[in-house]
Amino acid sequence: MYRIKEAAQLSGVSVKTLYHYDKIGLLVPLKSENGYRTYSQQDLEILQVILFYKYLGFSLEKIAELLKENQADLLPHLMTQLDSLKREREHLDTLISTLQKTIENQKGERKMTIEEKFVGFSYQDHQKYYQRAVEEYGQEVVDQAIERQSGQEETVVAAFNQVFQALVQNLKNGLDVWAWENQEEAGRLLQAIRTYGFDCSLDVFEQIGKGYVHNPEFKENIDKFGQGAAQYTSDVIAYYVQNQKK
Repeated sequence: MYRIKEAAQLSGVSVKTLYHYDKIGLLVPLKSENGYRTYSQQDLEILQVILFYKYLGFSLEKIAELLKENQADLLPHLMTQLDSLKREREHLDTLISTLQKTIENQKGERKMTIEEKFVGFSYQDHQKYYQRAVEEYGQEVVDQAIERQSGQEETVVAAFNQVFQALVQNLKNGLDVWAWENQEEAGRLLQAIRTYGFDCSLDVFEQIGKGYVHNPEFKENIDKFGQGAAQYTSDVIAYYVQNQKK
């Protein structure tokens, strides 16, 4: 058994944080008659799971829900976290490789194509938006997308990047959102979501397009392809959906 200060030192979290977890019912230790909190080995194992979920971007409310689902068995949580961290490692390895190539390009040691410069960036930015995707579309939909993408992550990233790069080029060329070139790219984007993500309806596709603008993180991510890319893509999608529903 461990007193609260010992638990804090072992885990690296503050005593204040442990008090808060106790207050909200996330991690409730045994309490003696005089109010002293003591943490068991199992409590510390649960705390480890909580900290992993926090690192992966889950809110405390969502973590509480997840812990309730498998309260007696931590293994499913650990397996989920391991899979998530492996995906993040793969993504970081790709970004590191892209950055190294970019540095070599800037030094004049190699030539980089525009496509190579965006390897590692995607419409979702993977782990950063994993929890947000779960909240928006549900765990089942996200799991389905992960299964479809397994083993072909580079192909998935390339499919989405090609669409955004084409749309940015159309924007630079001054094409209207209803131009056939843009509408063709909107169709490709929807097909990519359906192929590598989930069975996306037109209504959901429309909401995704709005999210590109109204969600600051999504907007920042897409605008990496070029200034105004998020708004332009959103408008292209809106026109595409409207036209498809006629």
